[in-house]
Amino acid sequence: MKAARIIVIQKIGLAVLMMAQAGFCQLKIGENTQMNAGALATFGYAGDYGNGIPSDHGLDFGFNGNVNGFYYNPNFISFSATPYYNQSRADSDYQSLTGASGISETTNFFTGSKYPGSVTYRYDTNSTGTFGLAGQPDFTTHGNGQGFAIGWSALLPDMPTLSVNYAQGSGDGTLYGTDETTNSNNRLFNVRSTYAVAGFHLNGFYDHTTFDSTFPEFLTGQGNEVMNSSGQDFGVGVNHNLPLKGSFFANFSHATASTDYEEDGGNNSSYSLNNESAGATFHPTAKLGLFVNQTYTDNLSGYLSQNETPSGGVAPIVNLGSGSHSMTFGGGANYQFTNYLSGQAQAIYYNQYYFGQSYTGTYISGSVNYAKKLFNMFSFSATVIESDNGQGKNALGLMGNVNYYKRFGRWVTSGNFSYAQNVQSVLITYTTSYYNYNGNVHRRFGHGMQWGAGFGGSHSGLTNDAGSESHSETFNTSFGGRRFNLNANYGQSTGLSVLGPGGLQPIGPTPGLENTILFNGKSYGGGLSGTPFRRMLLSATFSRALSDTVTSNIYSRNNTEVFNAQLQYHMRRIGLQAGYTKFIQGISAINGLPFNTNSYFAGISRWFDIF
Repeated sequence: MKAARIIVIQKIGLAVLMMAQAGFCQLKIGENTQMNAGALATFGYAGDYGNGIPSDHGLDFGFNGNVNGFYYNPNFISFSATPYYNQSRADSDYQSLTGASGISETTNFFTGSKYPGSVTYRYDTNSTGTFGLAGQPDFTTHGNGQGFAIGWSALLPDMPTLSVNYAQGSGDGTLYGTDETTNSNNRLFNVRSTYAVAGFHLNGFYDHTTFDSTFPEFLTGQGNEVMNSSGQDFGVGVNHNLPLKGSFFANFSHATASTDYEEDGGNNSSYSLNNESAGATFHPTAKLGLFVNQTYTDNLSGYLSQNETPSGGVAPIVNLGSGSHSMTFGGGANYQFTNYLSGQAQAIYYNQYYFGQSYTGTYISGSVNYAKKLFNMFSFSATVIESDNGQGKNALGLMGNVNYYKRFGRWVTSGNFSYAQNVQSVLITYTTSYYNYNGNVHRRFGHGMQWGAGFGGSHSGLTNDAGSESHSETFNTSFGGRRFNLNANYGQSTGLSVLGPGGLQPIGPTPGLENTILFNGKSYGGGLSGTPFRRMLLSATFSRALSDTVTSNIYSRNNTEVFNAQLQYHMRRIGLQAGYTKFIQGISAINGLPFNTNSYFAGISRWFDIF
């Protein structure tokens, strides 16, 4: 044992000498190429243990590099790359539970010219990733990923602009403590163009997207479900100035999309839709404004699917029946009564067909906005809405918004409250209601110390459908000074979601929405950081997330906990580091005990210039 310890000490000492010497190495490459490169190297002793992995320990080496430069001129070709190796345990910024390695690179061509372009590339292996849960911290995975993107533009004077971009990426991961896998592949292509001629401003676009994803069984109840989706859309638009300080616009777009759940008995969906809109605005006087507009869509189901698309680009399935469509006409006026008081009135006529029936109706509203603060604290706006759905049902709707801000000596307070009742949704026979609120307080004390706290929440749903409700609440607070900081947070949320490439994505209240997943979760955590001595940093953080997910035939209770502690001490370019991470993840729908792992690291780091 004693001999082994001596060997370890000798290796650490040798590493320190090598790092110190490397700091003085510089190199210039070629006549036309200028390049700088450096890296933060770490060397030390690391280990990990847990109920789902074999215990191991030993000497550990890793680095995080940075390379940048240009060829001939920075505006001709410039590049940057950040390679990293074995960024793991509790010692690195990546906070990886595994020995992650990889590289990201960007090259820019002809910057500032008429033909600029760029290429980016990313590759990660054995990295820690996430699989999303709506409104809550994500599930933790480990796996690999890569991505590539290229873009180019033509910006010629007095000619249409042209911008073309293509990107693709893929990734796979396994949920810690399980054999449940996730993976995704995506490809994105788009073209953009603008042109100005004879006072007309023209624009056009084309997009094509493809997503292939595999979801874990506990979220689908049907094995590792595979979802393949693709879509494309193109459109054109024009706007032109009119007399009376007015302007005119018109837009048209066509979109198609399809989604195929391979493991769900052929549960496929697709849609094709055309959207058209036009309108005009006028300002005959400085205080008076007038506006008219019109919209048409030939597929209301597709329109709602497109507008409810969560981040990730996969449209949920909305089914309003065959032949659904919508036409609206509207107009109104706004007037600035004083510098602080303004008002608006508008009317909209609906003609819609869905769920096998035709509906017509009107929507009339009037609003007032008072920008000057009452009692030096409050500003507000309010709207009254009268709607008639053409089926003998009239509804009175209200919307209100109040903003608050006030200083009391060293105290600073602020807040906002928004409320809506019986507000017309996209479908004329459905109305929505919601309220949102937030508040903040901040106080400065002597000796650089300060305290702050904030809270917020939201609640929304269809007025006559309790099953569509969703809500969320959050709270956070922090207290700190020049040498320390304490913080804590809490959050909870409940609502509907759909599966997307990144996991569960929240969806607003939408009639006809299918394949939804109910989620309910809460999370809490906090952290402490301080500098008891110059150049020394101590930190510790903890977070826990508890959630329930309910599909059509499976219920799961989920728990994720992470504790991390670090020590850093810097002496010029050399630093001392130590860290510890404890990770726990359990998913009740999957047999077995919650997975837990512990990792630790102690060693040194040094930044050095390669050239």
